[in-house]
Amino acid sequence: MILPMLITHILLTQTSPTAGRHLVFNSDFTKQKKISTSDWTFDDGPVYNGEHEKYVSGPGENAYLSKEGLVIKATNKGGKILSTRLVSKKAWKYGYYEAEAQVPIGKGTWPAFWMLNDRLRTSDKAKHVDWPKCGEIDIMENVGFDPKAYHFSLHCEDYNWMKPKQRTKIVNVTDPVKFHKYGLDWRENEIVFYLDGKEAYRVKKAEDTFNAWPFRDPFYIIVNLAIGGTMAGPIDDKIFPSKFIVKYVKVWQ
Repeated sequence: MILPMLITHILLTQTSPTAGRHLVFNSDFTKQKKISTSDWTFDDGPVYNGEHEKYVSGPGENAYLSKEGLVIKATNKGGKILSTRLVSKKAWKYGYYEAEAQVPIGKGTWPAFWMLNDRLRTSDKAKHVDWPKCGEIDIMENVGFDPKAYHFSLHCEDYNWMKPKQRTKIVNVTDPVKFHKYGLDWRENEIVFYLDGKEAYRVKKAEDTFNAWPFRDPFYIIVNLAIGGTMAGPIDDKIFPSKFIVKYVKVWQ
C-alpha cells in the first residue's frame, strides 16, 4: 500500500489551481472576430505615474485581433503616443485568473495584467474607495529595459510602492520574447502568483484589516501597455511601434 499512498500524496501536492473550479470567463482572443464589447471596455481616461501615452476609445491601429491574439500596439506619430487599456466589465471575488501573453522589449515599455477593486469605479459615494486603499493586484508587470524580469505585487493602504514596506517580488525568465502564462490563485486568506504554471510569489493575510487586506471585494481586470513613467523610465523612440500580444484572459471560480 506504500506506492498508492505515495502517488496520492504527489497528486494532492501538485493540484492545479483550477481544480474544483469552473471556467466563468473566457476571453480567447485567438478565436474571436472582434473585441467583445460585452466583456471589455476601452478605458481612454487619464493616465498616471508620469506615463506618456494617451489611450484610445475603440479598436483600430492600437487594438486589433490577429491569429496570435489581441494586439495592443503603442504608436508614436509626431510625438503623440497612443496605446490601449482594456478593462473588464465584470468583477470577481476570489478564484483563479490567467492570461497568456507576449511582452514587448525596449526602453520605455510597460505592459501589465492587473486588477483593481470594483469599489474604485462605483458611482455610489458610500461604497467608493480611492487608491491605494481600494487595493491593487498586479498579476504581471514588466518593463522593456529589463524584459527578463516579471513583477508580482499587492498594493493597499498599508503596503504600496510609495512606502518603505510593500509586497512585491521579481522573477526572471530565460526567454522574455516568448509567450508566457501569468496566473493568480486568490483565496480568502492567501494570494498566490504563478508564472508558467509554477508558483512565483505567495502572500498570506497576516492582518485582518481593510487597510492591510482589501482583497475581500470583487476586483476587475485590466490589460494595457503604458509607455514611460515612474516604473518604465526613459523612452527609446526606436521601440515604436511596440506590441503587447494577449492570447487569452480566463477566470475560474
